[in-house]
Order: sequence, then C-alpha cells, then structure tokens
Amino acid sequence: MRFSEIIGNDALKEQLVRMVRSGRLGHAILLTEENGGGAFAFALALAQYVNCREQGPEDSCGVCPSCHKYQKLIHPDLHFVFPVSSSNFLSESEKKGPVSDYFLAPFKELALANPYFTEQMLYDAIGIENKSGLISVNEARRIFEKLSLRAAEGSWKTMIIYLPEKMNLDAANKLLKLLEEPPLGTLFLLVSHNPERLLPTIRSRCQAIALQPLTREQRRSIEGAGQDNADFREIAKSILEAGLAKRIIDLFPQWEMLADLGREKQREWCLYMENYLRKIYLVANGLDGLADLSEQEEATVRSFAGRIKPSFYEKAFANLDAALSSIGANVNPKLVFCDLGNRLLLAL
Repeated sequence: MRFSEIIGNDALKEQLVRMVRSGRLGHAILLTEENGGGAFAFALALAQYVNCREQGPEDSCGVCPSCHKYQKLIHPDLHFVFPVSSSNFLSESEKKGPVSDYFLAPFKELALANPYFTEQMLYDAIGIENKSGLISVNEARRIFEKLSLRAAEGSWKTMIIYLPEKMNLDAANKLLKLLEEPPLGTLFLLVSHNPERLLPTIRSRCQAIALQPLTREQRRSIEGAGQDNADFREIAKSILEAGLAKRIIDLFPQWEMLADLGREKQREWCLYMENYLRKIYLVANGLDGLADLSEQEEATVRSFAGRIKPSFYEKAFANLDAALSSIGANVNPKLVFCDLGNRLLLAL
C-alpha cells in the first residue's frame, strides 16, 4: 500500500516519510487509532516504503518488485500477528494452540479488500465471530523464529502486530525481550486500540504515534456512502419503543438477540446505542446540525426526540457504560442485557 492511497492523516504521511529519509525511524512504532481508523493501512504503507527500491521523496514507487510483493502482501520479509482463537476450520492439533499463521489466507483477503477493517471484521473473517481473540505465548515463539532469520530480500524485516494489547502476559514478556534487543534490520509496527493495556515497558520502547479520528465523510468514502448498521438500529428502536410503551415483554426478543452476539459485537452495539441516543438528545435540544443524521435514521430520531423526557439521557449513558464494563469482565450476557433493558425501561 502507498501513502497516497490512505484516506486522512495527511500530516502523518509526511512525518513518517521524513523519519525514514532522515534515519530517525525507530525499530518499534506504536500506532494508536479508533477501531478501524486506518493505522493498519499506515503500517502497510510504511513497511512498503522502507523496503522500496526506488523510494520517492513522498512515497514508495509502487512499481518495483518489492512494492509489487508488498501490495499483494506476499513479500517474504513482511510478517503478521493478530488475535486468534480456536475455530472449526482448524484441525484438532491446531485447535490446541492456534496462531496467526493458521489464518493468514482469510486475514490477507480481508486486509487487501479493506485495510480499514475493525476488530470484529477480523474475527468474522477468520471464523471466530462469537469469540474474543488472544495473542498467546505460542505466537510469541513464532515471532522469535521468524525474526531470527536474515531478511530474504529487503533491508528490513517487518513484523506488524495488530492489537498487541490482546497478548497474554507470557507473550508480552517475550515481545519485550525482542524490543529490548531487536534483531538487526527489524521493524516492529504495533497497531493498538487500547495502548494503556500494554505493559508500560513495551510502550516505553516504542515511538508512539496517535492517528487523528477519521471524519464522517472520510469514513463514508471508505465504507460506501449511506451505509448504515440496520440491525443495530432496529434493536435500538425496538428497545426504546418497548420502554416508552412500558411493555417489558417486548424487550425479551431484543435481550436474546444481543445476548447471542459475540462480545465484540455486543460492545459495538452498546457504543452504537450511545451514539444513537446522543443524536436524539441533540435533535431534542435543537442542535440538528451537530447530530449528523443519516437518511435511515432521521425519521425515527426526530420521533424519539419529541417523546423522550430530558432526564432519561444521563441515566441511559450510565447504564450503557456499566453494560460495557460488564461485557469486558465476561459477565453472563443474558444478565447484562436483561438488566440493561429493565433499567432503560424504568428510566423512560
């Protein structure tokens, strides 16, 4: 991938190129982003640039043999690590210790189709939709093995680690040893959503770079104009309608649907619901321009804005935050969403 293909964060493109050309590029870069914010695309572009045989002053050439291989994600010096879990697609022996290499084909297919993928998109692509991935000590051993070899073709061996905060403690400690004494010509590119969950000693050995969030227009250009999460929206609408009508029985199907989702999708729904309520609140207070309503949302958001009492919002946001905490703590999802539904109904 070339820097010119990336949407947004133009200043960062210039910064990374200057770091390479001035020799100030460290051996480990920690790129932090909002979920799906483009940090993985930047990691690919930087990896391609450092090994480009005809580096330009602003970008990789895109035509040399090295660039061709990077653009197809088949360069022998480009390696990937990402959170995984057991899957029905694996053999019985592979299920005992799943690692990224077992899922490389669907991972590369996803990354080539959409380098702005989210964590849940990754899990969907590799067939662990209802599980949360992990980077285990088995994975860390493979990192050691791959980086102990000389670069096959380029000047740099690049290891892109997507969501390093998903490492267990044993894996994190092994990575720390590599970061402390990196093999010659090795570049670590870490893409993180929650860098505060990394060991402080790992963070201290990385150059930290935070990406600016993409604007709504930029996200639309990536995802396709007018795309909307219809399933999430329908659940949100149904819960609010049931609460306003004080019909607790109508909440049962919504609880069941949410409880059957994987944890990452449950988190995404809670965040979607918070944003949906924020839009209703803004419209209710005459701030329509800030609500940024889609065509699919507009009619129902305006309807709810005229029917929901002002005291509801603060309670709803607190309850959704509590649900997010419970999901992160592995609380039984039926209990989480049963409790959430009841509390929202009472607040309405």
